[in-house]
Amino acid sequence: MTRVGIVGVWHETNTYSSRPTTLADFEAFELDTGSEIVERHAGTRTVLGGFLQAEDMELVPVFSAGAWPAGTVTADAADRLLQMLTTQLEAARPLDGVMANLHGAMVAEGRPDMEADVVAAVRSAVGDVPVVAVLDFHANPSVPLVENTDVVVGYDTYPHVDMYERGVEAAEWFRRLLAGERLKSRIGKHPLLTTPLAQWTDADPMQGLFRRANDAAQRLGVERVCICGGFAYSDTDRAGISVLATTGVDNAAAADELIVGVLADIDDVADQFTVALPGPEEAVAAALAAGEKPVVLADIADNIGGGSAGDGTALFEQLLAQGATGALCIIADAEVAAAAHQAGVGGTVAAEVGAKTDEYHGAPVPITGRVRALSDGRYTSGGSWGTGQSYAMGPTAWLDVNGNDMVVTSIPTPPFHVEQVTHLGIDPSQATIITAKGAVAWRSAYGHFAKTVIEVDTAGVCPIDVSRLPRTITPIRHLL
Repeated sequence: MTRVGIVGVWHETNTYSSRPTTLADFEAFELDTGSEIVERHAGTRTVLGGFLQAEDMELVPVFSAGAWPAGTVTADAADRLLQMLTTQLEAARPLDGVMANLHGAMVAEGRPDMEADVVAAVRSAVGDVPVVAVLDFHANPSVPLVENTDVVVGYDTYPHVDMYERGVEAAEWFRRLLAGERLKSRIGKHPLLTTPLAQWTDADPMQGLFRRANDAAQRLGVERVCICGGFAYSDTDRAGISVLATTGVDNAAAADELIVGVLADIDDVADQFTVALPGPEEAVAAALAAGEKPVVLADIADNIGGGSAGDGTALFEQLLAQGATGALCIIADAEVAAAAHQAGVGGTVAAEVGAKTDEYHGAPVPITGRVRALSDGRYTSGGSWGTGQSYAMGPTAWLDVNGNDMVVTSIPTPPFHVEQVTHLGIDPSQATIITAKGAVAWRSAYGHFAKTVIEVDTAGVCPIDVSRLPRTITPIRHLL
């Protein structure tokens, strides 16, 4: 039976973040080999869960590493990951091909195109066999990455609710390659840098781009088109929006025509990606005045899913200043979480919370809070993002601060799951206001019961105006 290796190296790197990503971050999130991969992903709605559903082939779980978005991956961590990947691939040989779960926006010290290095390592270990890769919607794929891979597909949704489907799709492409079909993905790149807030795939401009691209693909006979919204918070030349077209090699001209057309379409709608939002004081006042609750205040620039610190204080400070009650705020502060665990349930914590990582996320806010619940921060997602996977926030505490619920985590954790708070006994649907440190993906947790949404122009390393960041490298435009 055909032996197919399964690998994954996943990290969304915010090169402006002051928190370097170390090997310990991968060990804390995911660093698996062999059967560990099956134990973690079988039955989940992840990309690897989709890979593992493949039948009529012998699946060989080889290596999978991932860490929450943060700053640049250290050189030592990158070298160790590549070494482990290579060692495990060599031990798994012979392999008839590889399916890879990659992010597409991973950057390491000395390795500005980490995914291309990963694919090169795969090729070096297994030779000229089919390689199919799945990328995140926020990928910044490079030309070398795509050229060295047979088929590359990206998520179609943001929030990311189709990861499992993309894994299943990758396995189907793989079957066709093994059957002898000559298939190839091609790439075009647009240098437009956009805030994730403008990339929601259920609204324009992104929704329209997808619709028109798929219509053109059908007209031209191109089997698959993907648009990667890109990750602007990466100071690399491959940042921007990417277009991937997959079809038979004898239909390359049609794929190229499709890509050129989509790039032109991006030119036409570029101004629609510009976003203007209220600041924290105005947004909190509007939230308090809103007739229907709960109100979600989206803390855009402190987007943990984009690599920010998760300890921004601008919204919480305004909630206290304007006398809010019943609000739910989640903030990362290991010191305060530890103090709460020391105080115990029913105890009192007097401390300064937040803004301890860097100068981008406000100033610490003095609080006095009563400890309502404590946990080790572990939970399992039952929602649409990574369904069935387990996550760890480190020691976590629920504090009552002036009649508001504050959840303090030790590890910055994106607001993708209601289980972050429900595992403590909090019902977020009963909150008056929820502060969500994210741009769009928080909707997978709170979107179905939020009555009002106010997106806020806060300070942080994921600003809505990406020109605020000190970019040193100009993104390329690749027209084939």
